[in-house]
Amino acid sequence: MKEEVSFLESLLWNKNVPYGLRWHPKAVSTFENELKKGKFLGMNVEQRKNLVYSFQYLQFLQLQLEELHLHDIIRRLIEKTYIITALSVIESIFYHIVKSSGNQKKSDWIIDGKIQQTNPFKESGIYKKIEICKYAKLSTPVDEQMDFEYLINKVEEKKLIEIKHAVFPYLKKLKKLRNKVHLQNIQFENDTDYLGITSNDYYLTRYILFYILSSKTFREIDKNVFSYLCVNKEKLSELSQYLASNKEKHNKKNS
Repeated sequence: MKEEVSFLESLLWNKNVPYGLRWHPKAVSTFENELKKGKFLGMNVEQRKNLVYSFQYLQFLQLQLEELHLHDIIRRLIEKTYIITALSVIESIFYHIVKSSGNQKKSDWIIDGKIQQTNPFKESGIYKKIEICKYAKLSTPVDEQMDFEYLINKVEEKKLIEIKHAVFPYLKKLKKLRNKVHLQNIQFENDTDYLGITSNDYYLTRYILFYILSSKTFREIDKNVFSYLCVNKEKLSELSQYLASNKEKHNKKNS
């Protein structure tokens, strides 16, 4: 290479950087080896590979945020993409832990036939109707879909991962931000991605993901493989102040 280039510059076509010298994320095999240990044992191959691809993608998103002087809106949308991807990773980890620990949500009832509706009737000046649903009992319970809210609650309730309870409310807050993947999901005036997401939310997401992977529950994995997720002391201090300020505002609002 004739000139010194940054990681991102090494990806530019006009730099003609040989493949081996270009920036690249950690190898698939590096992540896969760690996701075959301890509590990750038994995870199906496809789910594991999807996790690995997401870990690689998170590395690339961080590279953009760290090396590029970005337009504010573009930066915010990259942070949004990071939050969505990282929360999907956490959801997948929680899904595996809940399922493998025997806490899969199940049902032994199934809807039998069509849902019947009564004719509209008036009650207290409002028209209403009733739906009548017939269920049949199954001889063998079947798995039910487990949404992220259910997984978070089950992991907390059953203490399936050794993390502090204080983390779970933050996870639920971040889960709401992940729902911004639906661009029409507007809850109130000025509820936009630019105004509704902050860099602190991005750093909080990074911190929680690494905190989960660093917990005693996953003691067998090499934490260095995921060290790129670490948040430096300066950002941690800012994050701590941000969370304390939000907590104070919340307490005043509810006092």
